[in-house]
Amino acid sequence: MSLFGMTDKVSEYMIISLINSTFMSKYVDDFVNNTQTFQINDARQIPIIIPTTDQLAQFTDIFNRALHIKKTTNNDDELAVIQKELDELTHALYNL
Repeated sequence: MSLFGMTDKVSEYMIISLINSTFMSKYVDDFVNNTQTFQINDARQIPIIIPTTDQLAQFTDIFNRALHIKKTTNNDDELAVIQKELDELTHALYNL
């Protein structure tokens, strides 16, 4: 499966971050595909809100920090902190 950002306003880092947010995972399970596998067509059905420049930078930062932790220490406690930040940013983006 390949993933490319739609424009320079929505990067693949943001899309990957959104897909990994608790809100979007629940949205996909409830409304798009309730099976164990996530398909590229599922990603196409996710409503993407165009972020501000600041929000896009925050999503990119979260992605980069999580990737660094996964590649180096794979520390679940550190990843849980990042997950909470991601969920809060996603809620702010979608005005939840």
